[in-house]
Amino acid sequence: MRNLIKLILEDEVSRKYAKPTPKLEQVVYRWLNNYFDGVQMYYKKSYESTHSFDFCKNGREILDVVLYFGNDDDDNKKTEEMSFNRGLMRVPKNVFDDLTTDLPMRVSYLRYLLEEWFDDTYLGEIQKKMGRNDIYISELYITNYDGDICFPPITKPDDVTEEEMIEDILKAGKYKMKDILWWEERSPGWIEQTYLEQLNGAEYRRLKGQ
Repeated sequence: MRNLIKLILEDEVSRKYAKPTPKLEQVVYRWLNNYFDGVQMYYKKSYESTHSFDFCKNGREILDVVLYFGNDDDDNKKTEEMSFNRGLMRVPKNVFDDLTTDLPMRVSYLRYLLEEWFDDTYLGEIQKKMGRNDIYISELYITNYDGDICFPPITKPDDVTEEEMIEDILKAGKYKMKDILWWEERSPGWIEQTYLEQLNGAEYRRLKGQ
C-alpha cells in the first residue's frame, strides 16, 4: 500500500498541492480505509450531555469522537431533548504522524481530507446510533500523545442489584451513602454509571499492568 501511494504521489507532490485533485483524494481515502480496516467502534455515554465513540484497533485507540449536547440550562434533560452543541474528533499523535509520513502534503489539506473521509465513512453510523441526523464534526484536534489502551466497555451484568452496585461504590471510598443517594436523586442512573466507570477503570489499570 505504501509503495503504491508513493508511486501515485511522486508527480503530485512536486506541485505543492495548489488545489485538491480527485486523484489525490482517492489515494488518501484508500490509505485511511486500509489503516482503519478491522477497527472497532465503542460507544460510551458519560452524561446526558456528553457521548463518545472510541475507534480501537489491536488494543489501541486510533481515533475518538466526543459529542456535546445542550447548555447549562439543560441539566435535567435527556439527550434527545437537548440541541446538538458540537462534535470533536481527536486523532492521536502517532496516527497523524503515520498519515503525514506516508502522505507528504500540506497538513491543512490532510486535515481537510481526513474530515471529509470521516464524514463519508463513519458519521452516518454515529448519527444512526444516536438516533438523530443533526450531528456533525465541528473540530478536528491532533493530540500531543499517542493512542492509549482501548477495550470494549464493560456492561452491567443482568444479576447485579442496585444494592450491590452501591456497596461497590462505597468500597472505593470516594463517596459516602448520603452522597450516592443525593446524586442518584439529582441524576437518575448515576449509581449504575458510576459503578460501570469503576469497573472500566479497574480493567484499564489491569491492562496497563498497574
